[in-house]
Amino acid sequence: MLWGSIGVVYRMGVAGGADGAWLVLGRPLLAGLPGLAAAVLGLSRPSRWSAAVGLLGLAPLYASYFLAVERLGAALASVLLYTAPVWVVLVSGPVLGEPPGARGLAAAVAGFAGVALIAGPGAGPADALGLVLGLVSGASYACYIVLARYAQARGARVAEVAVHSLPFAALGVAAVVRPAGLPGLLDLAYAGYLAFVGTLLPYTLSSRALRRLEAHRVAVVSLVEPLTAILLAVLLLGEKLSTAQALGAALVLASSLLAARG
Repeated sequence: MLWGSIGVVYRMGVAGGADGAWLVLGRPLLAGLPGLAAAVLGLSRPSRWSAAVGLLGLAPLYASYFLAVERLGAALASVLLYTAPVWVVLVSGPVLGEPPGARGLAAAVAGFAGVALIAGPGAGPADALGLVLGLVSGASYACYIVLARYAQARGARVAEVAVHSLPFAALGVAAVVRPAGLPGLLDLAYAGYLAFVGTLLPYTLSSRALRRLEAHRVAVVSLVEPLTAILLAVLLLGEKLSTAQALGAALVLASSLLAARG
């Protein structure tokens, strides 16, 4: 639910005058401060897993998702983000030794069919680059889930993947997102929400979940995110999905639920 508010808060911040670049960069930058403090004080330290999760999973996820929100809106971008369980289903067998079975493969087919409906000619006007960015965010989120599960199965602590990965994510985002000037108070306020309420807390909870459950099940449990995002986008931003896009969204969510029972 906390993740589901991210796209809506971002759009509200930009509409209110906040610098979108600072919101994208400020999210991992501020969220990474506790990890840096812990390392300086010797309480816990980053590892190679922190760098892998931050640079390969979180950095591309943060950049692509916010750009998709800008071009598609919070509701549709969140649905495309949640193609992640489909990607996890496809790789969890060979990478994690957690084969999803026939249902998982059927879920993957249904998920891609849902994306085709969202992006198809009957879906109404759509931004092609936005659709690509939305799919990239889903693949990046899947990469985070698989890497976090893989790392913890090999002894990595929650702090290594949930907290110490964030400074590395900030480095990755800084390589592609360059704010024009220093942040203002409005930028810091919205970035602070995205950093602590939308990042540090939910990633800690998610990493703890990944210690207890298979990767594809964690991905599906967090389907409350796109449902929350769609509801908030409709209520607060007045966004709407076309009939074809709504059917595609329902198919994506249904495919992910099917994956949970693989």
